Amino acid sequence: MEVKIARTAGFCWGVRRTVDQVMQVADQAVGQVVTLGPIIHNPQAVARMREKGVGTVNAIAEVAAGTTVVVRTHGAVKTELESAEARGLAVVDGTCPYVKYPQAMAQRLSKQGYHLVIVGDANHAEVKGVVSYAEGPCTVVKPGGAVPDIKDKKVAVIAQTTCIGADFERLVGALALRHKEVRAVNTICNDTEERQADARSLAAEVDAVVVVGGKNSANTRHLAEICRAIQPRTWHVETEAELCPEWFDGCKVVGLSAGASTPDWVVEGVAGWLRGLEGQPVGAA
Repeated sequence: MEVKIARTAGFCWGVRRTVDQVMQVADQAVGQVVTLGPIIHNPQAVARMREKGVGTVNAIAEVAAGTTVVVRTHGAVKTELESAEARGLAVVDGTCPYVKYPQAMAQRLSKQGYHLVIVGDANHAEVKGVVSYAEGPCTVVKPGGAVPDIKDKKVAVIAQTTCIGADFERLVGALALRHKEVRAVNTICNDTEERQADARSLAAEVDAVVVVGGKNSANTRHLAEICRAIQPRTWHVETEAELCPEWFDGCKVVGLSAGASTPDWVVEGVAGWLRGLEGQPVGAA
């Protein structure tokens, strides 16, 4: 059985940058180091950082004096950053630059009088952070959700960086028919679009797909959804411990994709398990 790994599987540039920052701070800081929320949506990576002595807090109010705070890849709510500054805490901003873009656009567009619409998950850390930068009316629409009934004539639409392009396009088109002015700013990360395109191509070429990454990772879940729509034999796992040999009965080629927050060593662990099936009976083709 052949294992094909997607070209973009594993850490994206932004996540790798933040993880490297945390490790560097952990090695150099004199006092305690904490991240404001899980640094990335991957339990294995968070556990490894915990072994380095890096803790996790949910709010600045939980942080003791003298602690260094690292802002996670997804960014933070503006008031939390202001609270850290007011307390004089050392803050290392690990926000991905691609996440800073929708934050900046949320502030700019709302200042220009637009009713801001964000396509994304309202409960996701990134979206909460982006919403906090809006200085006017703001509506979050779940991908694939109902078109909101907005009374304002001017509407601006941005997206969570991991949003599927078709969901963003659909909402922009629908709003354009309802409002006098609709401004669309594509804030979807280029890596996300490339990763999703790779996943589509991979799913069309294989007999089964394994998507690796945290169950609470939005971009990983989206990859699994994309693959499953093309190849029904798609499984989303966090590690090789969840894999079952019978899933691959009759398979000659298995595809492997991974979310942007999935560490390389986790991807390799799954790839190694799959390669271990080579030469073993996996059912009739």
